[in-house]
Amino acid sequence: MRILKQLNKRIILAYFVAGLVYSVAGYVHRSIIGKQEVFSLLIGIPMDVIGWPGMVYADLKHIGTIGVKAQPFLALISIVIMIAIFVRKELLLRKSMR
Repeated sequence: MRILKQLNKRIILAYFVAGLVYSVAGYVHRSIIGKQEVFSLLIGIPMDVIGWPGMVYADLKHIGTIGVKAQPFLALISIVIMIAIFVRKELLLRKSMR
């Protein structure tokens, strides 16, 4: 039960970190190209953190129409990095228990 609880915490943490990376990358991209923000950061970031998988899917699906943006790739890379960190941490924990 403890292992399942830890796994759930790690999955939720990875989900929110990837969403935060997606949101911050979007704000940086829009500030670089000079677009004005529609929502304030207090509204936009929580919305992005919750709904980033759908937006990543839409960005990748319409890549020919809207062009290549760094947001979806950074979010996917952050998920891979989080998985690598969690696997490494779990392996070190199991090694120290022996």
